[in-house]
Amino acid sequence: MVDNKKCFVCGSNASVQLVMDPVKYFYDCPVCGRYEYYVMFAELTEFNLNHLGAYLAYNGFKHNFNEYRYFTTMSKEQCDEYKKEFKNGNISHGHPVRLENENVENWYPKSFAEKVDYILLYLNSKNPYWGESIILEKEEMISCLFVDRYELKNGKWERRADEALLNQAYYMLRCLAEQKFIELPGTWNGSEYNRPIILTPTGYARIDMLQKNSSNGKNVLVAMKFGEDTKILREAIRQGIHEAGYIAILIDEVEHNDFITPELLKYIRDSKFVVVDLSHQNNGAYFEEGYAMGLGKPVIQLCKKDVRLHFDIAQKNTIIWETEEEIPERLKNRIKATID
Repeated sequence: MVDNKKCFVCGSNASVQLVMDPVKYFYDCPVCGRYEYYVMFAELTEFNLNHLGAYLAYNGFKHNFNEYRYFTTMSKEQCDEYKKEFKNGNISHGHPVRLENENVENWYPKSFAEKVDYILLYLNSKNPYWGESIILEKEEMISCLFVDRYELKNGKWERRADEALLNQAYYMLRCLAEQKFIELPGTWNGSEYNRPIILTPTGYARIDMLQKNSSNGKNVLVAMKFGEDTKILREAIRQGIHEAGYIAILIDEVEHNDFITPELLKYIRDSKFVVVDLSHQNNGAYFEEGYAMGLGKPVIQLCKKDVRLHFDIAQKNTIIWETEEEIPERLKNRIKATID
């Protein structure tokens, strides 16, 4: 049964489906996208809801008839099972992407200046035509401007008063206007939402610079063999990247509409560095490493002990591992020593 309710995270009107086994709600929110909320365990309450709201606005899986991905807090094992069914043609469960608190916190901007950059890129994505007005609905504006909807009281998240939210949103917009990144209507005094925002030439210049230098971000493309036999390896690599403060991008978990190779190359170009595991002599991993090196991207190379590397890269400093358990700590230390 599909019903219209409020989004658990942002409060927008959302399409909600109740599933009884186990008891969970499946949300399709215009701001946060598609995600599951398990009633029995209330896992989403373990997240910082202010950070989660922004994360979903920027990274959520929005409505698309050809796209079945959605965020979930179900176990990794259940996610893997549903993904296997999906690849075999059973789309009833869709394609789950595990939502983890460390992903949210690693992504969330650590500085005010970083928030400004994120906001400019978001505004640019909402309007393909230069000089035209951008109008955001209330909850979308709150999320994309990194406004704190909630405050934690006695261990529970409680929504702040609308006036406080509006004041914070207007403060951020005024900061953008004072830096001449956007124009606000002269009659707007911050007393209401849904007012037009226009990116200025200075704003577009900043956006151009950010897009050209997107390697300053936190995404890290992982090149390796994907399959049942590498599940432990991929999670070990993901953990090491996360513990170093970055976000692991595994292409089979990413929403995309293009053919896999162009999308993969885009993520390599946009990554700050690339992590490659060559333990399985995977031709794709070699290709992705070569492409990254050609772009001048730092590459951290891993390989299992006793696996012979191709002579072209055999001399490269490589993390040689014997068991997956040792990878997270060694990879984190290598990132901290060579990237940060």
